Amino acid sequence: MNTVFDGPVVIVGGGVAGLVSAQLLLEAGCDVTVIEREPLTGGLARSHRYEDGDWSFDIGPHRFYTENPNIKAYLDRVIKGEGTLFPRRSEVYFQGKYYRWPLHPKNLLQLPKGLAAKAFVDLGINNFRTYEVDTFEQYVMRQYGPTLFKHFFGGYTQKFLGLHPRDTHPDWAKVGLNRAIIDDKLQMQNLTQLAKTTLTQFNATEIDFLYPDKGMQQAWEKVSAIVENLGGRIITNTAARMEGKEGRVERVFAGDEQIDPAVVIWTAPITVATKQLKVHTPNLPYLGMLTFNVCAEADLDRKYQWCYYGASDLIFSRISIPKYFSPGTVPGGKDAVGICCEVTCMQGDERWQHAERLTDWVVDDLIKVGMLKNRRQVHDVHVERTPDSYPIYHKNYPAELEKARRGLDTFENLHLAGRTGLFWYNNMDHSIENAMQLCKKLLRAAGKAEIEEIHLAQGKVA
Repeated sequence: MNTVFDGPVVIVGGGVAGLVSAQLLLEAGCDVTVIEREPLTGGLARSHRYEDGDWSFDIGPHRFYTENPNIKAYLDRVIKGEGTLFPRRSEVYFQGKYYRWPLHPKNLLQLPKGLAAKAFVDLGINNFRTYEVDTFEQYVMRQYGPTLFKHFFGGYTQKFLGLHPRDTHPDWAKVGLNRAIIDDKLQMQNLTQLAKTTLTQFNATEIDFLYPDKGMQQAWEKVSAIVENLGGRIITNTAARMEGKEGRVERVFAGDEQIDPAVVIWTAPITVATKQLKVHTPNLPYLGMLTFNVCAEADLDRKYQWCYYGASDLIFSRISIPKYFSPGTVPGGKDAVGICCEVTCMQGDERWQHAERLTDWVVDDLIKVGMLKNRRQVHDVHVERTPDSYPIYHKNYPAELEKARRGLDTFENLHLAGRTGLFWYNNMDHSIENAMQLCKKLLRAAGKAEIEEIHLAQGKVA
Protein backbone atom coordinates (compact mmCIF):
# COMPACT_ATOMS: atom_id res chain seq x y z
CA MET A 1 0.00 0.00 0.00
CA ASN A 2 1.28 3.47 -0.90
CA THR A 3 2.30 5.24 2.31
CA VAL A 4 3.68 8.49 0.88
CA PHE A 5 1.54 9.88 -1.96
CA ASP A 6 -2.15 9.62 -2.83
CA GLY A 7 -1.39 7.55 -5.90
CA PRO A 8 1.48 6.05 -7.87
CA VAL A 9 4.65 7.82 -8.92
CA VAL A 10 5.14 7.45 -12.66
CA ILE A 11 8.68 7.87 -13.94
CA VAL A 12 8.99 8.39 -17.68
CA GLY A 13 12.41 7.19 -18.80
CA GLY A 14 14.46 4.35 -17.39
CA GLY A 15 17.83 6.05 -17.64
CA VAL A 16 20.14 6.96 -14.77
CA ALA A 17 17.98 9.65 -13.17
CA GLY A 18 14.78 7.63 -13.64
CA LEU A 19 16.11 4.36 -12.21
CA VAL A 20 17.83 5.95 -9.22
CA SER A 21 14.69 7.97 -8.44
CA ALA A 22 12.60 4.80 -8.66
CA GLN A 23 14.85 2.92 -6.26
CA LEU A 24 15.01 5.69 -3.67
CA LEU A 25 11.27 6.35 -3.72
CA LEU A 26 10.45 2.65 -3.45
CA GLU A 27 12.76 2.39 -0.44
CA ALA A 28 10.76 5.26 1.07
CA GLY A 29 7.50 3.31 0.63
CA CYS A 30 6.16 4.75 -2.64
CA ASP A 31 4.27 2.96 -5.41
CA VAL A 32 6.45 3.43 -8.52
CA THR A 33 6.09 2.59 -12.21
CA VAL A 34 8.88 3.27 -14.72
CA ILE A 35 8.07 3.55 -18.43
CA GLU A 36 10.99 3.14 -20.85
CA ARG A 37 10.74 3.39 -24.64
CA GLU A 38 13.79 1.17 -25.29
CA PRO A 39 13.92 -2.61 -24.74
CA LEU A 40 16.60 -2.13 -22.05
CA THR A 41 16.93 0.27 -19.14
CA GLY A 42 19.97 2.50 -18.72
CA GLY A 43 19.06 5.27 -21.15
CA LEU A 44 22.11 6.95 -22.63
CA ALA A 45 24.27 4.94 -20.22
CA ARG A 46 23.11 1.52 -21.44
CA SER A 47 25.31 -0.95 -23.28
CA HIS A 48 25.03 -2.85 -26.54
CA ARG A 49 26.02 -6.51 -26.32
CA TYR A 50 26.88 -8.94 -29.09
CA GLU A 51 27.66 -12.64 -29.47
CA ASP A 52 25.83 -13.75 -26.32
CA GLY A 53 27.25 -10.89 -24.31
CA ASP A 54 30.92 -11.59 -25.02
CA TRP A 55 31.28 -8.09 -26.46
CA SER A 56 29.94 -5.08 -24.55
CA PHE A 57 29.96 -1.49 -25.83
CA ASP A 58 28.61 1.54 -24.00
CA ILE A 59 27.22 4.48 -25.96
CA GLY A 60 30.51 6.30 -25.73
CA PRO A 61 32.75 6.33 -22.65
CA HIS A 62 30.99 6.03 -19.30
CA ARG A 63 32.51 5.68 -15.85
CA PHE A 64 31.74 6.58 -12.26
CA TYR A 65 33.74 9.34 -10.60
CA THR A 66 32.52 11.61 -7.85
CA GLU A 67 33.68 13.47 -4.76
CA ASN A 68 30.15 13.36 -3.31
CA PRO A 69 30.15 10.90 -0.37
CA ASN A 70 26.43 10.14 -0.78
CA ILE A 71 26.90 9.11 -4.40
CA LYS A 72 29.91 7.01 -3.40
CA ALA A 73 27.80 5.26 -0.76
CA TYR A 74 25.04 4.64 -3.28
CA LEU A 75 27.47 3.16 -5.83
CA ASP A 76 28.97 0.92 -3.14
CA ARG A 77 25.46 -0.41 -2.46
CA VAL A 78 24.74 -1.09 -6.13
CA ILE A 79 28.08 -2.28 -7.51
CA LYS A 80 28.87 -4.39 -4.42
CA GLY A 81 32.47 -5.12 -5.39
CA GLU A 82 31.64 -6.16 -8.95
CA GLY A 83 33.55 -3.28 -10.45
CA THR A 84 37.00 -2.35 -11.68
CA LEU A 85 39.00 0.62 -10.42
CA PHE A 86 41.35 1.95 -13.07
CA PRO A 87 43.51 5.05 -13.58
CA ARG A 88 42.37 7.43 -16.27
CA ARG A 89 44.11 7.55 -19.62
CA SER A 90 42.51 9.84 -22.17
CA GLU A 91 44.05 11.55 -25.16
CA VAL A 92 43.42 14.06 -27.93
CA TYR A 93 44.50 13.65 -31.56
CA PHE A 94 45.79 16.92 -32.98
CA GLN A 95 47.50 17.55 -36.30
CA GLY A 96 48.49 13.91 -36.70
CA LYS A 97 49.85 13.38 -33.19
CA TYR A 98 48.45 12.03 -29.92
CA TYR A 99 48.57 14.12 -26.75
CA ARG A 100 47.65 13.11 -23.24
CA TRP A 101 44.48 14.83 -22.00
CA PRO A 102 44.47 16.79 -19.74
CA LEU A 103 47.73 18.08 -21.17
CA HIS A 104 51.04 16.95 -19.67
CA PRO A 105 54.21 19.11 -19.73
CA LYS A 106 56.01 16.70 -22.07
CA ASN A 107 53.22 17.28 -24.59
CA LEU A 108 54.29 20.92 -24.88
CA LEU A 109 57.43 19.76 -26.68
CA GLN A 110 55.29 18.00 -29.28
CA LEU A 111 53.27 21.08 -30.20
CA PRO A 112 54.19 22.83 -33.46
CA LYS A 113 56.57 25.62 -32.40
CA GLY A 114 54.71 28.31 -34.30
CA LEU A 115 51.40 27.39 -32.70
CA ALA A 116 52.91 27.21 -29.21
CA ALA A 117 54.53 30.62 -29.67
CA LYS A 118 51.26 32.22 -30.82
CA ALA A 119 49.37 30.69 -27.87
CA PHE A 120 52.03 32.08 -25.52
CA VAL A 121 51.60 35.53 -27.06
CA ASP A 122 47.82 35.22 -26.56
CA LEU A 123 48.49 34.60 -22.86
CA GLY A 124 50.21 37.96 -22.61
CA ILE A 125 47.93 40.19 -24.64
CA ASN A 126 44.48 38.64 -24.30
CA ASN A 127 43.61 40.85 -21.30
CA PHE A 128 43.93 43.88 -23.57
CA ARG A 129 41.45 42.55 -26.11
CA THR A 130 37.71 43.14 -25.99
CA TYR A 131 35.23 40.30 -26.43
CA GLU A 132 31.44 40.24 -26.18
CA VAL A 133 31.50 36.67 -24.72
CA ASP A 134 27.87 36.11 -25.78
CA THR A 135 28.75 33.17 -28.03
CA PHE A 136 30.93 30.08 -27.78
CA GLU A 137 33.37 31.68 -30.23
CA GLN A 138 33.78 34.89 -28.24
CA TYR A 139 33.91 33.10 -24.89
CA VAL A 140 36.64 30.67 -25.93
CA MET A 141 38.71 33.40 -27.61
CA ARG A 142 38.46 35.43 -24.41
CA GLN A 143 39.44 32.49 -22.20
CA TYR A 144 42.05 30.74 -24.37
CA GLY A 145 42.99 33.18 -27.12
CA PRO A 146 42.39 33.17 -30.88
CA THR A 147 45.14 30.63 -31.59
CA LEU A 148 43.75 27.73 -29.56
CA PHE A 149 40.21 28.62 -30.63
CA LYS A 150 41.16 28.46 -34.31
CA HIS A 151 43.26 25.31 -34.15
CA PHE A 152 41.35 23.22 -31.62
CA PHE A 153 38.17 24.38 -29.86
CA GLY A 154 36.35 25.94 -32.80
CA GLY A 155 36.81 23.13 -35.30
CA TYR A 156 36.02 20.32 -32.88
CA THR A 157 32.88 22.02 -31.62
CA GLN A 158 31.52 22.73 -35.09
CA LYS A 159 32.24 19.15 -36.16
CA PHE A 160 30.56 17.72 -33.06
CA LEU A 161 27.49 19.97 -32.85
CA GLY A 162 27.05 20.77 -36.52
CA LEU A 163 26.63 24.38 -35.41
CA HIS A 164 29.00 27.29 -36.03
CA PRO A 165 30.73 28.51 -32.83
CA ARG A 166 29.28 32.00 -33.30
CA ASP A 167 25.80 30.45 -33.18
CA THR A 168 26.60 28.36 -30.09
CA HIS A 169 25.96 29.57 -26.54
CA PRO A 170 28.99 30.08 -24.25
CA ASP A 171 27.45 27.59 -21.78
CA TRP A 172 28.62 24.83 -24.13
CA ALA A 173 32.21 25.87 -23.42
CA LYS A 174 31.68 26.36 -19.69
CA VAL A 175 30.15 22.94 -19.05
CA GLY A 176 31.80 21.07 -21.93
CA LEU A 177 35.33 21.53 -20.67
CA ASN A 178 34.34 20.37 -17.19
CA ARG A 179 32.77 17.25 -18.68
CA ALA A 180 35.93 16.52 -20.65
CA ILE A 181 38.34 17.18 -17.75
CA ILE A 182 36.25 15.49 -15.00
CA ASP A 183 38.78 16.03 -12.21
CA ASP A 184 37.68 19.11 -10.22
CA LYS A 185 41.23 19.66 -9.00
CA LEU A 186 42.37 20.52 -12.53
CA GLN A 187 41.50 24.14 -13.25
CA MET A 188 41.49 24.81 -17.02
CA GLN A 189 38.80 27.44 -17.53
CA ASN A 190 41.17 29.90 -19.21
CA LEU A 191 44.60 30.07 -20.80
CA THR A 192 46.36 31.02 -17.55
CA GLN A 193 44.78 28.12 -15.65
CA LEU A 194 45.56 25.79 -18.56
CA ALA A 195 49.24 26.77 -18.43
CA LYS A 196 49.46 26.39 -14.64
CA THR A 197 47.60 23.07 -14.61
CA THR A 198 49.73 21.67 -17.41
CA LEU A 199 52.97 22.60 -15.65
CA THR A 200 51.80 20.99 -12.39
CA GLN A 201 51.20 17.63 -14.05
CA PHE A 202 54.84 16.41 -13.93
CA ASN A 203 54.24 14.00 -11.04
CA ALA A 204 50.46 14.01 -10.97
CA THR A 205 48.67 10.80 -10.02
CA GLU A 206 45.80 9.88 -12.30
CA ILE A 207 42.35 9.76 -10.74
CA ASP A 208 40.69 6.36 -10.42
CA PHE A 209 37.39 5.60 -12.10
CA LEU A 210 34.91 2.89 -11.13
CA TYR A 211 33.45 0.71 -13.85
CA PRO A 212 31.27 -2.44 -13.70
CA ASP A 213 33.16 -5.60 -14.66
CA LYS A 214 30.89 -6.52 -17.57
CA GLY A 215 30.05 -3.07 -18.89
CA MET A 216 27.80 -0.23 -17.74
CA GLN A 217 24.63 -2.22 -18.45
CA GLN A 218 25.55 -4.43 -15.51
CA ALA A 219 24.96 -1.51 -13.12
CA TRP A 220 21.51 -0.71 -14.53
CA GLU A 221 20.48 -4.36 -14.51
CA LYS A 222 21.30 -4.37 -10.81
CA VAL A 223 19.30 -1.21 -10.14
CA SER A 224 16.40 -2.53 -12.24
CA ALA A 225 16.40 -5.76 -10.23
CA ILE A 226 16.34 -3.78 -6.96
CA VAL A 227 13.41 -1.73 -8.26
CA GLU A 228 11.41 -4.84 -9.15
CA ASN A 229 12.32 -6.65 -5.93
CA LEU A 230 10.97 -3.68 -4.01
CA GLY A 231 7.65 -4.02 -5.81
CA GLY A 232 8.18 -1.41 -8.51
CA ARG A 233 7.17 -1.95 -12.11
CA ILE A 234 9.36 -1.35 -15.16
CA ILE A 235 7.53 -1.27 -18.48
CA THR A 236 10.05 -1.40 -21.36
CA ASN A 237 9.79 -1.06 -25.11
CA THR A 238 6.86 1.31 -24.60
CA ALA A 239 6.46 5.04 -25.18
CA ALA A 240 4.67 7.14 -22.55
CA ARG A 241 1.98 9.74 -23.17
CA MET A 242 0.66 12.32 -20.70
CA GLU A 243 -2.66 14.12 -20.47
CA GLY A 244 -3.11 17.14 -18.23
CA LYS A 245 -5.88 19.43 -17.08
CA GLU A 246 -6.22 22.31 -14.62
CA GLY A 247 -2.61 22.32 -13.54
CA ARG A 248 -2.13 18.57 -13.05
CA VAL A 249 -1.01 15.61 -15.08
CA GLU A 250 -4.15 13.47 -14.74
CA ARG A 251 -3.25 10.45 -16.85
CA VAL A 252 -0.16 8.74 -18.17
CA PHE A 253 -0.51 6.05 -20.80
CA ALA A 254 1.97 3.22 -21.24
CA GLY A 255 0.73 1.81 -24.50
CA ASP A 256 -2.95 1.01 -23.83
CA GLU A 257 -2.57 1.02 -20.05
CA GLN A 258 -3.76 4.11 -18.20
CA ILE A 259 -2.17 5.20 -14.92
CA ASP A 260 -3.57 8.05 -12.80
CA PRO A 261 -0.44 9.44 -11.14
CA ALA A 262 0.06 11.39 -7.95
CA VAL A 263 3.50 12.45 -9.19
CA VAL A 264 5.20 12.30 -12.59
CA ILE A 265 8.97 12.42 -12.96
CA TRP A 266 9.78 13.16 -16.59
CA THR A 267 13.28 12.29 -17.85
CA ALA A 268 12.42 11.99 -21.56
CA PRO A 269 13.09 14.98 -23.88
CA ILE A 270 11.51 18.16 -22.56
CA THR A 271 10.17 18.92 -26.04
CA VAL A 272 8.04 15.75 -25.95
CA ALA A 273 6.53 16.82 -22.62
CA THR A 274 5.61 20.26 -23.97
CA LYS A 275 3.91 18.76 -27.03
CA GLN A 276 1.92 16.26 -25.00
CA LEU A 277 0.75 18.84 -22.47
CA LYS A 278 0.12 21.47 -25.16
CA VAL A 279 2.34 24.23 -23.81
CA HIS A 280 4.96 26.25 -25.70
CA THR A 281 7.06 23.81 -27.72
CA PRO A 282 10.57 25.25 -27.69
CA ASN A 283 13.32 25.27 -30.27
CA LEU A 284 15.49 22.88 -28.27
CA PRO A 285 17.03 20.30 -30.60
CA TYR A 286 19.00 17.24 -29.53
CA LEU A 287 21.93 15.65 -31.32
CA GLY A 288 21.62 12.12 -32.61
CA MET A 289 24.53 9.74 -32.12
CA LEU A 290 25.76 6.96 -34.39
CA THR A 291 28.11 4.47 -32.77
CA PHE A 292 30.14 2.10 -34.88
CA ASN A 293 31.10 -0.74 -32.55
CA VAL A 294 34.11 -2.44 -34.10
CA CYS A 295 34.97 -5.98 -33.00
CA ALA A 296 38.60 -6.63 -33.85
CA GLU A 297 41.65 -8.74 -33.17
CA ALA A 298 44.49 -6.29 -32.67
CA ASP A 299 47.21 -5.35 -30.23
CA LEU A 300 46.62 -1.61 -30.16
CA ASP A 301 49.54 0.79 -29.95
CA ARG A 302 47.28 3.42 -28.32
CA LYS A 303 45.87 2.11 -25.05
CA TYR A 304 43.68 5.03 -24.07
CA GLN A 305 40.14 4.67 -22.68
CA TRP A 306 38.91 7.46 -24.94
CA CYS A 307 40.31 10.03 -27.35
CA TYR A 308 38.96 13.18 -29.07
CA TYR A 309 39.36 13.62 -32.83
CA GLY A 310 38.71 17.16 -34.05
CA ALA A 311 40.06 16.97 -37.61
CA SER A 312 37.34 17.70 -40.14
CA ASP A 313 38.56 15.01 -42.54
CA LEU A 314 37.96 12.26 -39.94
CA ILE A 315 34.40 11.01 -39.65
CA PHE A 316 34.41 10.22 -35.93
CA SER A 317 34.71 12.81 -33.17
CA ARG A 318 35.56 10.46 -30.31
CA ILE A 319 36.70 6.86 -29.84
CA SER A 320 36.45 4.76 -26.69
CA ILE A 321 37.89 1.32 -26.00
CA PRO A 322 35.82 -0.72 -23.50
CA LYS A 323 38.66 -3.20 -22.86
CA TYR A 324 40.64 -0.49 -21.07
CA PHE A 325 37.71 0.21 -18.76
CA SER A 326 37.36 -3.49 -17.94
CA PRO A 327 38.74 -6.62 -19.66
CA GLY A 328 35.38 -8.28 -19.04
CA THR A 329 33.87 -6.32 -21.94
CA VAL A 330 35.59 -8.50 -24.58
CA PRO A 331 35.85 -12.27 -25.09
CA GLY A 332 38.91 -14.18 -23.90
CA GLY A 333 42.12 -13.83 -25.86
CA LYS A 334 44.62 -11.06 -25.38
CA ASP A 335 44.12 -9.44 -28.80
CA ALA A 336 40.32 -9.17 -28.75
CA VAL A 337 39.47 -5.47 -28.66
CA GLY A 338 36.32 -3.43 -29.13
CA ILE A 339 36.53 0.09 -30.55
CA CYS A 340 33.51 2.39 -30.22
CA CYS A 341 33.54 5.20 -32.80
CA GLU A 342 31.11 8.09 -32.30
CA VAL A 343 29.64 10.08 -35.19
CA THR A 344 27.16 12.85 -34.43
CA CYS A 345 24.26 13.76 -36.69
CA MET A 346 20.64 14.87 -36.55
CA GLN A 347 17.97 12.22 -36.20
CA GLY A 348 16.48 11.54 -39.62
CA ASP A 349 19.22 13.19 -41.69
CA GLU A 350 21.23 11.47 -44.42
CA ARG A 351 23.81 10.03 -42.03
CA TRP A 352 21.13 8.75 -39.67
CA GLN A 353 19.14 7.04 -42.41
CA HIS A 354 22.12 5.49 -44.18
CA ALA A 355 24.62 4.98 -41.36
CA GLU A 356 25.66 1.53 -42.57
CA ARG A 357 27.11 3.13 -45.70
CA LEU A 358 29.65 4.93 -43.50
CA THR A 359 31.19 1.72 -42.11
CA ASP A 360 34.06 1.56 -44.61
CA TRP A 361 34.85 5.23 -43.96
CA VAL A 362 35.03 4.54 -40.21
CA VAL A 363 37.40 1.58 -40.67
CA ASP A 364 39.58 3.51 -43.12
CA ASP A 365 39.88 6.38 -40.64
CA LEU A 366 40.82 3.96 -37.84
CA ILE A 367 43.71 2.84 -40.04
CA LYS A 368 44.53 6.46 -40.93
CA VAL A 369 44.95 7.49 -37.26
CA GLY A 370 46.99 4.40 -36.40
CA MET A 371 44.39 2.53 -34.38
CA LEU A 372 44.31 -0.42 -36.78
CA LYS A 373 46.94 -1.70 -39.18
CA ASN A 374 44.62 -3.13 -41.81
CA ARG A 375 41.05 -4.22 -42.53
CA ARG A 376 41.82 -7.88 -41.84
CA GLN A 377 41.95 -7.09 -38.12
CA VAL A 378 38.20 -6.29 -38.16
CA HIS A 379 35.76 -9.17 -38.04
CA ASP A 380 32.52 -7.24 -37.43
CA VAL A 381 31.10 -3.71 -37.15
CA HIS A 382 27.76 -3.10 -35.45
CA VAL A 383 26.00 0.20 -36.18
CA GLU A 384 23.75 1.66 -33.47
CA ARG A 385 21.53 4.76 -33.59
CA THR A 386 20.90 6.76 -30.41
CA PRO A 387 18.43 9.66 -30.58
CA ASP A 388 18.47 12.64 -28.20
CA SER A 389 22.04 12.05 -27.09
CA TYR A 390 23.13 15.65 -26.40
CA PRO A 391 21.22 18.92 -25.92
CA ILE A 392 22.30 21.47 -28.52
CA TYR A 393 23.12 24.75 -26.79
CA HIS A 394 22.38 27.17 -29.61
CA LYS A 395 22.74 30.89 -28.93
CA ASN A 396 19.11 31.40 -27.92
CA TYR A 397 18.57 28.18 -25.97
CA PRO A 398 18.24 29.82 -22.48
CA ALA A 399 15.19 31.83 -23.52
CA GLU A 400 13.60 28.80 -25.21
CA LEU A 401 14.28 26.62 -22.19
CA GLU A 402 12.80 29.18 -19.81
CA LYS A 403 9.57 29.34 -21.86
CA ALA A 404 9.27 25.56 -21.81
CA ARG A 405 9.89 25.34 -18.07
CA ARG A 406 7.38 28.07 -17.30
CA GLY A 407 4.73 26.20 -19.25
CA LEU A 408 5.49 22.87 -17.61
CA ASP A 409 5.73 24.43 -14.13
CA THR A 410 1.98 25.03 -14.29
CA PHE A 411 1.50 21.28 -13.77
CA GLU A 412 2.03 20.96 -10.03
CA ASN A 413 2.69 17.21 -9.99
CA LEU A 414 5.19 17.19 -12.89
CA HIS A 415 8.94 17.20 -12.19
CA LEU A 416 11.74 17.26 -14.77
CA ALA A 417 14.95 15.30 -14.26
CA GLY A 418 18.00 13.94 -16.06
CA ARG A 419 19.90 15.00 -19.16
CA THR A 420 17.06 15.07 -21.66
CA GLY A 421 14.32 16.11 -19.26
CA LEU A 422 16.26 19.13 -18.03
CA PHE A 423 18.01 19.81 -21.36
CA TRP A 424 21.23 19.55 -19.40
CA TYR A 425 24.69 18.53 -20.61
CA ASN A 426 25.72 16.32 -17.69
CA ASN A 427 27.46 13.10 -16.66
CA MET A 428 26.02 10.03 -14.92
CA ASP A 429 27.21 11.22 -11.52
CA HIS A 430 25.26 14.45 -11.95
CA SER A 431 22.12 12.49 -12.86
CA ILE A 432 22.47 10.39 -9.70
CA GLU A 433 22.83 13.52 -7.60
CA ASN A 434 19.87 15.11 -9.41
CA ALA A 435 17.73 12.06 -8.58
CA MET A 436 18.77 12.16 -4.92
CA GLN A 437 17.94 15.85 -4.59
CA LEU A 438 14.58 15.45 -6.33
CA CYS A 439 13.58 12.52 -4.11
CA LYS A 440 14.47 14.48 -0.99
CA LYS A 441 12.39 17.41 -2.23
CA LEU A 442 9.38 15.20 -3.00
CA LEU A 443 9.46 13.40 0.34
CA ARG A 444 9.74 16.64 2.28
CA ALA A 445 6.91 18.23 0.28
CA ALA A 446 4.77 15.19 1.08
CA GLY A 447 5.36 15.76 4.78
CA LYS A 448 7.52 12.67 5.09
CA ALA A 449 10.65 14.33 6.38
CA GLU A 450 11.07 11.49 8.89
CA ILE A 451 11.34 8.97 6.02
CA GLU A 452 13.83 11.19 4.25
CA GLU A 453 15.90 11.55 7.44
CA ILE A 454 15.92 7.78 8.06
CA HIS A 455 17.12 7.13 4.53
CA LEU A 456 19.69 9.89 4.86
CA ALA A 457 21.10 8.18 7.92
CA GLN A 458 21.25 4.90 5.99
CA GLY A 459 22.99 6.54 3.04
CA LYS A 460 19.96 5.91 0.82
CA VAL A 461 18.82 9.46 0.08
CA ALA A 462 21.34 12.28 -0.17
